[in-house]
Amino acid sequence: MTDEIQRELDRAQKALDEKNEGMARACARRAAGEAIRGWLARQTQPPAWGASAVTRLRAVAADEKVPEAVRAAAARISATVSRDHTLPFAENPIEDALLIIRHFGY
Repeated sequence: MTDEIQRELDRAQKALDEKNEGMARACARRAAGEAIRGWLARQTQPPAWGASAVTRLRAVAADEKVPEAVRAAAARISATVSRDHTLPFAENPIEDALLIIRHFGY
């Protein structure tokens, strides 16, 4: 795991410990997005999954070549929060990020 990925995961855990779920989601997204970016950089013909963590995660969520569990984690972690700051599912953004990070070789 790269230092940047670990830093973001540590920030996510700290945010969860402080009951700051929004920050935890943002940090977890960045960690997962960094893992995807690293994987893309190692490919000879990488898919065009975008430049930001969110666009990469949404592309992963839509790619049928990616295992369903990883796609579902990417969909959850990149979901838009409603105006009342709720999500349509229970989540643990760090677990979702770790599933994605491991899938992409970290």
